[in-house]
Amino acid sequence: MSEIPFKGEIRRDYITGSDVVFTFSRDKRPKDFRSEEIMYRNAENCPFEYGNENLNTTIKFVDKPWKLRLMYNKYPIVNEELTPHESSDFFKKYINYGRSYVIVDTPYHLQKFHEIEESMLQKWFNLIADAEKLAYSDKKIEQVYTFRNSGSISGGSLYHPHTQVIGFTFILPIIKQEIEIIKNNHGKCILEGALKKEKERVLMEDNNAVAFAPYGSRFRGHSIIMPKRHIDYVGKLEENEIKSLSRFIKTILEKNQKIFGNHSYNLIFHELKDNKELHFYVEITPRFSNFGAMELSGLYLNSLRPEEYVQRFNETH
Repeated sequence: MSEIPFKGEIRRDYITGSDVVFTFSRDKRPKDFRSEEIMYRNAENCPFEYGNENLNTTIKFVDKPWKLRLMYNKYPIVNEELTPHESSDFFKKYINYGRSYVIVDTPYHLQKFHEIEESMLQKWFNLIADAEKLAYSDKKIEQVYTFRNSGSISGGSLYHPHTQVIGFTFILPIIKQEIEIIKNNHGKCILEGALKKEKERVLMEDNNAVAFAPYGSRFRGHSIIMPKRHIDYVGKLEENEIKSLSRFIKTILEKNQKIFGNHSYNLIFHELKDNKELHFYVEITPRFSNFGAMELSGLYLNSLRPEEYVQRFNETH
């Protein structure tokens, strides 16, 4: 019996509850706009360069000369000033209080994140843990959100590789959504349960960690990298887990570069300190276009099924 040609399907992402429409037709659309990477190569005026350290307030240098730098965000989306609440029967306004830090991932302006050696990525993980600890030392902070924007359509504004660590006085909607799904699963860890069923979509695995392309991947080349041990945030990672996660992230980004060519992506930490339900993981979401009306409706579109991504991943050396 011949296989029925794939024409499209809708899958549910068991982690967030979002529905994803898988369709090949989107890759065949005529395009008036090109999705090319914009290379911001203005190193001379870059505030993250060697010699420009005085442009930001540094909290910590790693190595000498420095290879990683933790500093205060000069242009934060949250601030450390307490503004008053305002509330009425209809209007509500909340304080924009929080903590905001930047990690300069490398002193070299043109170095891609996947080109950084594994030993430095391990130190990068440790520096993130330091930054999150600093944010959580403020008792008003409920959640710390760590992420990297890379490329012209990732939401980033500076080309120089860097990571942002932001402490909020509330829990972000996506994390609330994930926790609600876990509660509906009788409190059982979604990711640990998924691993028993995701064998055909595993990208990499060792004794400490696993990386896979989830069944309901919301993005082409979407991957999840997680320690096998159930922990809630980056500060609880052990050295062997950090080594595995660093290797997996570097390998996935390298192979994605070969599979998709130059592209934007987001790297996001999903975590919540002292939450026994949530399982810490890192998400890599390649980006090939800005969100359209369908995504804004809450329905994601994807033209590459995760099984096919895994096949291409395994064939790439």
